[in-house]
Amino acid sequence: MGSPYPDVNVDNWMAVWSGQMYIPGNDTYTFYVASEDGTVDMKINRTDIFSNRIFSDHAEANSSTHLCKGWHNFAIWYHHTTGNASFVLSWANSTMSKQVVPDKNMRTSRTELASLPLNAFFSYKLGFGTEVSFTDLSLGDNITEWRWNFGDGTPDEICNASTNPTYMYDRADVCNVTLTVVNGTGGMNTHSELVDVPIPGDANHDGKLSAADAVLILQMAACGINTDPAADVNSDSTITSLDALMVSQAVTKGVNDE
Repeated sequence: MGSPYPDVNVDNWMAVWSGQMYIPGNDTYTFYVASEDGTVDMKINRTDIFSNRIFSDHAEANSSTHLCKGWHNFAIWYHHTTGNASFVLSWANSTMSKQVVPDKNMRTSRTELASLPLNAFFSYKLGFGTEVSFTDLSLGDNITEWRWNFGDGTPDEICNASTNPTYMYDRADVCNVTLTVVNGTGGMNTHSELVDVPIPGDANHDGKLSAADAVLILQMAACGINTDPAADVNSDSTITSLDALMVSQAVTKGVNDE
């Protein structure tokens, strides 16, 4: 497979799946992703199952976590780079052999979730530079208001419909992002997560800029890797030797927060 849709380029596209997954019993579940030529991120509730897992050619990765019986929020991001594109999600537990996760164990329609208690929830994905994309996964009956606070001192962003905002931070920081949902009877629920907005140029993610970051960015540029937002210093969605040069200049000047 190349392009997933006629109007989408063959290369460099992203597919996102989000909703709820039904866990049939209390157990440790191993999730398997078979994919190629791209990166995969997956969250169940607040737990990272796969985080920026890179696939080249056709490969499989697995990760395990303990889950309780019932419906759980999930989100999956598949960023296809070049070449062939494929994605298969399977699972297994102590009594169930490895198999593709059945359609019946997943749901996305909010109409199916209307009778659930009010529950604010979101996932997020780091973009290039200091850009962060948020996905609303809140559940509940008759939600009328979504209040986003991005944790950087700016006023709340209040919406009267479910939104998936993309926010550009002014600088790298650890921000406590909060989503509050309100229903028609005045009920309210809040979910918060600490979002670590990366330092542009901190390619090895050690919290500071150094010559090692410049070398790593040069290696990424030489290999055509464009999947690490922190390495895209000039925020042009492409990692090049110019990004490495900018890091080298910042290191020389003793700058660590660009």
